[in-house]
Amino acid sequence: MNAKTYDRNHERSKSYLLIFLKGLAMGAADVVPGVSGGTIAFITGIYKRLLNAISSLNLDLFRSLIKLGISSAWTKIDGNFLLALFSGILVSILSLSKLVLWGLKNYNEIVWSFFFGLILASLPLIFSKLIKSVHWSKWLPYSFIGICIGSVITFLPLANPELTLWYVFLSGFVAICAMILPGISGSFILILLGSYEGILNGLNSANWSLIIVFTIGAASGLISFGRGLRYLFDKIPNIMTALMGGFIIGSLVKIYPFKIISPNGMEYPRFINSEDSILICSLAFSLGFIFISALNLLGNKNNLK
Repeated sequence: MNAKTYDRNHERSKSYLLIFLKGLAMGAADVVPGVSGGTIAFITGIYKRLLNAISSLNLDLFRSLIKLGISSAWTKIDGNFLLALFSGILVSILSLSKLVLWGLKNYNEIVWSFFFGLILASLPLIFSKLIKSVHWSKWLPYSFIGICIGSVITFLPLANPELTLWYVFLSGFVAICAMILPGISGSFILILLGSYEGILNGLNSANWSLIIVFTIGAASGLISFGRGLRYLFDKIPNIMTALMGGFIIGSLVKIYPFKIISPNGMEYPRFINSEDSILICSLAFSLGFIFISALNLLGNKNNLK
């Protein structure tokens, strides 16, 4: 191996290591309800490459596989990139699930205060460009529709607290949208589906049947909707963004840290009282808000959206 070949391979290795690290950051974001893996992809400059790779998973790929072989098909889908990225995502999700479960079990209100700050701070990222560039009449009605949908979903009872493998597949299928849509958290979608803590428990206990089924569901959703979602955002980006933002606003009550539980298991927001850890919860909220605000500022500074 000559020096030029060695240098080229060395640079490629460093490049894929960096992509793996970005995958770690995306996975960490998707474990936390409120931070979108898609937002991290924006900020780290790999969003367009990710969309292009997802869009290449189509029938033409199988034609290339048959006619030109595995190597050509692998290159067509940017396989090394996807392998490095999703390896980082998977490692991050499996390792952080224990920390999140521990926090929810021992410091429930504090953890949800942090999550609430994360989600609330993500709204300027979603609406800023709409407000600046589009007349309110062209996007506000769609945000209102999103708010109504999010509010209705918020007050639905948990769909299936005892997870079946079919529901795990469905959860993975739906939650993968967070990989493609900046601003929507996959973990947040899992909360709305009532499967967040159950799936985290499965990850934490190395329940491989759950992990495999969830991964298959996520891969199926990615392949099925990747091209469609890219098409919609290309054709009607303002409408899609407005709907997305409205949905998150309507669903904020689901993340509100102070709740009462009714006899039928439904959760409803309540007023803060003197027994609540107001100071610590406020600090957690502020940390979450500042963290996402910093990410938003970084993304705007780098102009990677």
